[in-house]
Amino acid sequence: MAASRGSYARERARLTAEHLKKARRMIDGGTVPGRGIDFCDDAFPGLVLRVTPAAGNWILKLRMSTLRLGDMGSVSVAAAREAAARARLDVKDGRDPRQDVRVYAHAMVTTGGDHETAADAAWPVEVERQSDEDRRRHGPWEWRDLVDLFLEEKRSDLDPGYFPAYASYLRHKAFDRIARRPVREVTATDLQGIRNTIVAENSKSAAARAVRQGREMMDWAWSQHSGVSGLAKATEKWPLWRDQWTIRYKPGKRRHAPEIDELARTLAVAERYRTLGQTEHATAPGTLAMLWFTVLTGQRTGAVAETARSDVAPIPEDAGVPGPGWRAVTWSAGVMKEDRPFVLPLPPGAWYVIDRVLAEDPDRETNRWLFPSIRGDGHVGQGALNALLYRLRGKKVTGSTVTARPLVDYFGIHGIRPWTLHDVRRAITTYLSDHRLGGAASAILDHEAGVTEDERDRRSAVTRLHYDRSQRIPLKSEGMALWVAAVLEAYENERAALAALPAPVTRERTKRGPGRAQQTAP
Repeated sequence: MAASRGSYARERARLTAEHLKKARRMIDGGTVPGRGIDFCDDAFPGLVLRVTPAAGNWILKLRMSTLRLGDMGSVSVAAAREAAARARLDVKDGRDPRQDVRVYAHAMVTTGGDHETAADAAWPVEVERQSDEDRRRHGPWEWRDLVDLFLEEKRSDLDPGYFPAYASYLRHKAFDRIARRPVREVTATDLQGIRNTIVAENSKSAAARAVRQGREMMDWAWSQHSGVSGLAKATEKWPLWRDQWTIRYKPGKRRHAPEIDELARTLAVAERYRTLGQTEHATAPGTLAMLWFTVLTGQRTGAVAETARSDVAPIPEDAGVPGPGWRAVTWSAGVMKEDRPFVLPLPPGAWYVIDRVLAEDPDRETNRWLFPSIRGDGHVGQGALNALLYRLRGKKVTGSTVTARPLVDYFGIHGIRPWTLHDVRRAITTYLSDHRLGGAASAILDHEAGVTEDERDRRSAVTRLHYDRSQRIPLKSEGMALWVAAVLEAYENERAALAALPAPVTRERTKRGPGRAQQTAP
């Protein structure tokens, strides 16, 4: 029995030749209800014989579109199912099925319903599938080939620590829908749809990055590889991406420099709430110590993460520090600005709090890194601190995506404005400049620490570098002494204020599977 659905009546059944005859009788007899009726095939979900007062046509309903497969007079039930199956395979492989379907429908009319000939014209049999290597060498490229080859070319131009973030925008899951589609078949509609998806799922800034990098990638393919990529034979108006793949976005200028009490309160909160959720691991000693180090020094997290224990050594008073107990971190040249080594002296108070946190790690003495990871013998990743700050704000980080989730926003509860690790550099500069030590801030922050060289060569040069006048040890020490003392004083005040609040509630951790004992958060 037909059931009303929108402007078409609807009937479900396993379609046979009798339904084609019934449709013809309804058209000839003028008995088609309303605007028309859809006969939906139970044998192939999505396949529909749509009958209107004027004609009957086969259509295939896909998730994002509807395809016309042909006239019911020239396409049998069996042929319609096979054409639908082939079109759906095109979609699964990332290909646009519309052109093949148009060829098929036209061939069915011109051949008088010869399905075999029409199918061969629309979907020729591949005698041998082209390998990925051959396709990338001889073309035409698929979208995934374009992305991989462009990133391979781009890798040498980007900082190794930044490359994964850069690549993540071109490998965003929104591009999966065209991954296996030939580049020459990608349309402006495809690109604009992907842009809109990234805006909806992430942010306008993320979409702007994806569009900007994607346009650069397409320009590279068009100018240098138009032949092998297939763009030279594209049917669309090329280069369409320059005019039709755009986004209006103007990044705001970030001027936030967190106050010292906000940084100190963050440290106190991070220590008080080591476990942030039922399924969260407690913040590892290496991660917490690295957060302390970053706040106390303002150094870039990529350099901080790769600091080895052998990079730290005592520094004598006659090198320019104001008293005993000072230690210094020495980073070698390589990716340093001006290709020079860099020495940063730190006062005893800084090392006291860092050593206190690291003392919790049982593997500290056997791991070569200053901030050891709890997994294996590596170091804490530079993204670990960003993830920690997001979790303290009640957010979750998955790859390059940050999403809200039902956790406690400790920043909001304790009146901490959101800040990034780079903002610490602004805070140090502002504070020292207010105390007429802007030159010290420049000396402390002006170098980019990087990857270590051979440790034996580095150790032999440490003492000499401590006395190197170009390192400006006295100026750095003056600035570091003032900044570290201010942070530690603020931290003690914030810790005392937190201690007056009720103790955190320990929540039981959810069982992960049968047979595992239920754990409680430490």
